[in-house]
Amino acid sequence: MKDRTKRFRGGSSRRGTASPGRSSARRHRGRVAAAGTSAVVLGALAIEHRLAAAAVASEADMEAAGLVLPDDLVHHDVHTDDGGMIHVVERGEGPAIILLHGVTLTHETWVHQLRHLADSYRVLALDQRGHGRSVPGSDFFDAPARWPSGPGARAMKRMAADVVSVMDALEVDRALLVGHSMGGMVTLQLLHDAPDEVGKRIAGMALVATTAGPFLGVPGFARALEATTPLTRHSLEALDRRSMRLLPTRDLAYWSTRLAFGADAPAVQVRFAEKMINSMSPGVMARLLGDVAGFDLSSGLASIEQPASVVVGTHDRLTPPWHARRLVRTLPDAQLFEQMRCGHMVMLERPGELNRILGETAAKVLT
Repeated sequence: MKDRTKRFRGGSSRRGTASPGRSSARRHRGRVAAAGTSAVVLGALAIEHRLAAAAVASEADMEAAGLVLPDDLVHHDVHTDDGGMIHVVERGEGPAIILLHGVTLTHETWVHQLRHLADSYRVLALDQRGHGRSVPGSDFFDAPARWPSGPGARAMKRMAADVVSVMDALEVDRALLVGHSMGGMVTLQLLHDAPDEVGKRIAGMALVATTAGPFLGVPGFARALEATTPLTRHSLEALDRRSMRLLPTRDLAYWSTRLAFGADAPAVQVRFAEKMINSMSPGVMARLLGDVAGFDLSSGLASIEQPASVVVGTHDRLTPPWHARRLVRTLPDAQLFEQMRCGHMVMLERPGELNRILGETAAKVLT
């Protein structure tokens, strides 16, 4: 007993001699609380598992939801200056609209736009390098040597150069450039870095669920990102070495993808996006992640003169509406379109409304 009381500095001997009955009661209550917490967690996991298992989408469901690409797409493979290849699909005739998807996605993201905007426009959708059927060249995600230095990110500069290669190869002289998420970052990077080379060929832009960075406007964000990125990259590379998918389990794939959608999105849309995400190599994502998360072109927006339609969902968890509002405040000529109860995947969740906005924007800047 003497040794026990020495652990309570400044306390009395009475405090060090708690009755065995009291200690036993406390341990019992602790075990009951732990068991209750475990039961709640296991119950929640079981419910989530059942919900994910029930979220089935067949090919017939995809077709009924309009999530099957038109069968008259024209396919192009455009070779880049570093030996890479950018896959492009094209549909329709008229003034050009170029569509740039977000990270982990593919040209299929734009299925509704390829179906409906092609009635009046020449619509081109890229697989950005490392995504879909496109292949990175020797630069991988490094900026081309000829590309101007400055704010933004190396990967966005490289992918902006790819857009120039596509426009040159497919003889696109004037276009509306539409970028979703990472595609919006590439759009901004291109117009900031190459105003003389390409700026006059881009008549306007639509920025969909995107940001000019930084993702979090809090002190120390850049340092925290720098500290955590190597570990995340290591984890992704480990998945790649084991030939595993980006989202290796069915439950994780569904719920991770579900976070990108608003509350009203049906399971068929989530499964459609999930298929695209899991087609991406974790190794490619490991190389790209730091530049996407650390992208910051906020200091260069005032120099971008092209008119912009900025579209965001009010329930976007990945690039919340304050990012879009900041873009509109900073870009010289921008208009905001907020989609109620919509998440990050605007082109899938609100295709009709987005098509209307893009059609009106194209009519304004391309005629």
